Amino acid sequence: MTQRVDTRLLVQKHMDQTAAAIAAAGFSPCLACVLNRPAPEDSRRYRDLILKDAARLGARALSLEPGSQKELADAVSSLNADPSVHGIMVFHPLGLRVPDEEVMDWVAPEKDVEGLHSVNLGYLVKYRIYLDEPRGIKCVVPATAKAVVKTLQSVPGVGLEGAFSVIVNNSLRVGKPLGLMLENLGATVVNCYDKTRSADLEAAVRRADIVVTAVPDPAFRLDASWIRPGAAVIDVSYEGNWEAGAMEGRTSLICPSGSNGIGRMTRAMTFVNLLYCAKRAASQAGAAA
Repeated sequence: MTQRVDTRLLVQKHMDQTAAAIAAAGFSPCLACVLNRPAPEDSRRYRDLILKDAARLGARALSLEPGSQKELADAVSSLNADPSVHGIMVFHPLGLRVPDEEVMDWVAPEKDVEGLHSVNLGYLVKYRIYLDEPRGIKCVVPATAKAVVKTLQSVPGVGLEGAFSVIVNNSLRVGKPLGLMLENLGATVVNCYDKTRSADLEAAVRRADIVVTAVPDPAFRLDASWIRPGAAVIDVSYEGNWEAGAMEGRTSLICPSGSNGIGRMTRAMTFVNLLYCAKRAASQAGAAA
């Protein structure tokens, strides 16, 4: 029997915990959202959802829209230096001359709520969990990858240790960090992407205990007949990478794209990361006092 995961209850759990932690902290952590004009409509829509989440949680949020590469660099530099700002989220794609991957390193690692700075990705490679374990200050990891792992861990019967896992995405935001996180938890991981031959993709998917797709192409569909009976399947894409009906009765678990999918969990994990950043800032301020 296929279990369809509705992440709304899981999201509510994490949001409630985050709201309680913010209330207990004695101050409101501040998240700065940075879009480069003209921003894609998807980025604007996501920014608006983040701002609404912040208001519900009792966090502060800023929204900046620089109109050039220099203005963006100046804005991020100013936010890095502002002690009242605890987290910075730059909305990609930016469409600048400089690659997005370089802009990811403009954000100070201690304010990087997306976990995309080279320093934070390096901690993930090393499977470093804490920056300061006695103070409970954790490393930040990419929010979407974290959302997928938390979703898998929430379902009884879905084991990560020893699982053969296939990720159809190899981006810095999703596929690469998710692969590292699953490997760190004991899974064997194969990352497939647009350069992977169809025969190799099919062979990997047919073996997989866990399949995660995140292909930003409305034309892409994963062949449901490749899915091994009993596998767990998660669709991270906004477009929908497979027909949910075709998976019913075949898989042990499906988490389809759409309003009940990983997007809500990603926003929840962003605010968990914001708390980590705020806690680190408070600890450093206390040590300097």
